[in-house]
Amino acid sequence: MKKTTKSYLFPNVPNEGISDNPTLLRITIAPAHTKVDFGYSTFNSVYSNGGWIQISPETYMQAMNGTRKYKLLNAEGISFSPNKHYFESLRDWQFYSLYFEAIPAEDGIYEIIEPEFMGDKEEIMAARQVSGENFDFFHIQLEIQKAIQIKEN
Repeated sequence: MKKTTKSYLFPNVPNEGISDNPTLLRITIAPAHTKVDFGYSTFNSVYSNGGWIQISPETYMQAMNGTRKYKLLNAEGISFSPNKHYFESLRDWQFYSLYFEAIPAEDGIYEIIEPEFMGDKEEIMAARQVSGENFDFFHIQLEIQKAIQIKEN
């Protein structure tokens, strides 16, 4: 595994989220971090005020079938739990970004896991579908030949 020295943008990344909300929008791999951008809307919320969103500071990225966990370094546009970002209506939306340790700039399949429920992938997916919790993303396919290299200034 080599250290990334260039930055790459992966738009429209194929993945298997529990639902389409939040939506994984794009991933940027840079030498210092991996940035994952999401969009979230309250349009189908069960809460009359749109509810809330938050992210566990223990969330991580991991190569599928890998053992190294890439730690969450920072978040923009979403609160770390136990704090919450509250919505005001069923017409709200929020873009947010999660910053993880840098992953290699090479082909790979990754997962993003918010570890509030422990278990294997099938148990997590089953629990999220029942409870309505839907943050985990599986089979995030990164293909370097489909990436856009970002020019450095």
